[in-house]
Amino acid sequence: MKKKNKSTFHLLEEALENPKSKFFGITNDFLAFVTIISVLAIVLETVESLSPYETLFSYIEYGATCIFTLEYIARFKRESVKARYVFSFFGLIDLLAIAPTYLGLGNFTFLKTARAFRIIRLLRVIRLTRLASLKKKDGTSSLYALNIQIYSISLVTAILGLGTLFYFFEGNHAYAKDIPTAMFWVFKAILGGVTYPQPITQGGLVVLILARFASMILLGLMMSLVGTIMRKLLIGSEKDS
Repeated sequence: MKKKNKSTFHLLEEALENPKSKFFGITNDFLAFVTIISVLAIVLETVESLSPYETLFSYIEYGATCIFTLEYIARFKRESVKARYVFSFFGLIDLLAIAPTYLGLGNFTFLKTARAFRIIRLLRVIRLTRLASLKKKDGTSSLYALNIQIYSISLVTAILGLGTLFYFFEGNHAYAKDIPTAMFWVFKAILGGVTYPQPITQGGLVVLILARFASMILLGLMMSLVGTIMRKLLIGSEKDS
């Protein structure tokens, strides 16, 4: 019986962390799918016209939370030094991805509003991308694909994260009445050169500053990505020379 438990534990460890395992890709893709669906549900549940689907959004949320909770427990158990995972960056992200849902079960208005910050679970995609990249260490094309993934995740995370913050601070106004509308405002702020309503609250002003700062970072990432691609097209990779 003891040997069987060890085998089960080893299989779980392989599925979560070992890119050479046949279960690794399936587990990674499944967690990515659940993460994206749950984040999409969080965004859409703030749209008033979609209120008839509130029950469906709740099922998605609780189902995703159960899956993330099991993953958290599994990752916690596999660590020999438990505190190393609990207080690591991804350990904190995993915890914050599930904590607001459990706190939101209470009848507290602030906690229910704060549940919007479940959006932080999008940062889990960073780990999933990092793990997926371990399977493609070699090859220039895979490096370009990884750079494109990094830029795309950075852009989506900035718009989604700042949009959620803007909704939290400016949700009483039409330009931030729900997360999708707030995300569009952030997109215009990052894009620049277009007019958009100025925030009223202090928190909204902070979001505006963060959006402009994110715009500079994203521009730098884009220039680096375009430069790398142009170098490949014009002079080829080191392997071609």
